[in-house]
Amino acid sequence: MDASKDSFPQDLSQFKSNILVLDAVERLLLNELKTNHTDIDRDYGKVLIKQWAEWEQEDSERQLIIIGNDISKGIVPMSGLERTWRDLTGWFYQDLVSVSKRVDYIWYGIAKQLK
Repeated sequence: MDASKDSFPQDLSQFKSNILVLDAVERLLLNELKTNHTDIDRDYGKVLIKQWAEWEQEDSERQLIIIGNDISKGIVPMSGLERTWRDLTGWFYQDLVSVSKRVDYIWYGIAKQLK
C-alpha cells in the first residue's frame, strides 16, 4: 500500500491477504493531520494500533508489517503543523513498539532487531 497518497486503513478485513505491509506510515499521519487537524491526537494512533492488533490476532496466519521512516533527526521544524506531525509520529512509533512482537531498525541497509 502506497501511504503517500492514502489514509490509514481503518478496517484491515477489507484486504484479502493475510500479510499486509503499510509503508511510510509517517506520511499517512501527515495526510490525516492535514485533512483532520483538529481531530488528530495521540489517542487517534492508539485506537488504530489497537484495531490493527486485533485484526492480526484473529487469525494466526495474519501478519501486519509496518514501515515508518525516522523523521526525528535534524532541526525542529518552524511550522506548527510540521512540529505536531513530528510529535504525533514519535508517539505513534512508541505506541506501536509497545504492542509489537518484533521491531527492527534499519539504517543504511543494516538491520538491528530491537525487540
